[in-house]
Amino acid sequence: MNPVMHESTIKQKRNIAPLSMFWLWLVSISAQAQLPTPVDPTSGAPNGNYLAFMQGWTGDAVDYIALAISGAGFLWIGWILLSKFNEARSSNDPDWGSVGLTAVIAGVLLAIVSFFLNEAVGII
Repeated sequence: MNPVMHESTIKQKRNIAPLSMFWLWLVSISAQAQLPTPVDPTSGAPNGNYLAFMQGWTGDAVDYIALAISGAGFLWIGWILLSKFNEARSSNDPDWGSVGLTAVIAGVLLAIVSFFLNEAVGII
């Protein structure tokens, strides 16, 4: 059974939306006043030169992407080493030599990837 709505309740519901929007606008004015000033890219783009400004931020983005790739590589190698260790630990005839070999190869690969990412960041 649906209760019958009176006209006054319908009018009250219609008035809520504009009042809530006005309240949100008032709150956003004070929030916008406290925003920090934007930071210039590390290349130090000159004022008014938007092309150099965007090139500086693109270079910074490449640095962050290289850092993310390197971090993902470290996590991936760590996961592989943990799974290899768990496999050797739970086996009846553990092969600890393969765990050690995996660790050495993983360390060499991480050093090579970190070196190449560092060189690429310097070039870009």
